[in-house]
Amino acid sequence: MSLNQQKLGWQLASYTDFLKALQEKQQLLTPVAHRGLWNPAPENSLPAVQHCIDHHIYLIELDMQVTKDGHIVLMHDTTVDRTTNGSGEVDELTLSEIKQLSLKELTGGPNAKNTNEKVPTLLEVLPMIKGKAMINADKAWKLRHELYELVEQHDLFDHFLLKSDRPVKQLAAFFDSNPRNMPYMHKLSDNNLHQLDLLLETISPTAIELLFYTEDDEVLSDAVIAKLKGHTNLWGNALDFAENARHSDSLSLLDPDKGWGWFIDRGISLVQTNYPLQFMAYAEKKMKINEPG
Repeated sequence: MSLNQQKLGWQLASYTDFLKALQEKQQLLTPVAHRGLWNPAPENSLPAVQHCIDHHIYLIELDMQVTKDGHIVLMHDTTVDRTTNGSGEVDELTLSEIKQLSLKELTGGPNAKNTNEKVPTLLEVLPMIKGKAMINADKAWKLRHELYELVEQHDLFDHFLLKSDRPVKQLAAFFDSNPRNMPYMHKLSDNNLHQLDLLLETISPTAIELLFYTEDDEVLSDAVIAKLKGHTNLWGNALDFAENARHSDSLSLLDPDKGWGWFIDRGISLVQTNYPLQFMAYAEKKMKINEPG
């Protein structure tokens, strides 16, 4: 697909259109909002999710932890220290105790101000996303059975993207045991590239996240990329300190052609970023520049 033919996910009329394109492996260019759209809202908060929906950002990465009394809450860290005005391990606090805390602004930290927002449960997010967006459930493979139960209860199979780097045998055991499943994304690097053919044949993942430390990693070779484009959607992680050969958000803010543009030029269409609005503005400009005539 040439650059000027690339579909922009946020320009589609509805989530239904987005989901169809994703399922058909159309290489739909779209940002993945890391922890939601957290500027100006706190990360992993209800407003951060709503801001994504308001801007037609259909893929939202959210982190999940489990409280002492078994509730799934949106939280990246295993403690509440960084993002709230409290302290302690999530799995040693009850939901009631966590709900008494206030989320800090943006990404939190010792100098961040408190907000009026509370730590949300996953249950609180479900009615927000129905028909509106898909959650990339990070840190959630260990919660796959609990997630499956929730998704089944609320008929949201098409609204969650589960991911892992588990061996194909373990993946097949989980997916084959269920009558219906969530979309799945596999994390692929040179370390597990030897299972690629078996993965594509057995699992047929909705997307594959490419992990690489250098541009010479085999997972980025023309042969591998060409094979993947025929079977799945390609996902790249532009976050700082990720496995992306330094094609990061920080570089993108200085020189987007060498950051986000590098992913786009290689046909990596799902790009996880902390700056989805800036990514969208850049992509629209890049596509316009590359229009014929």
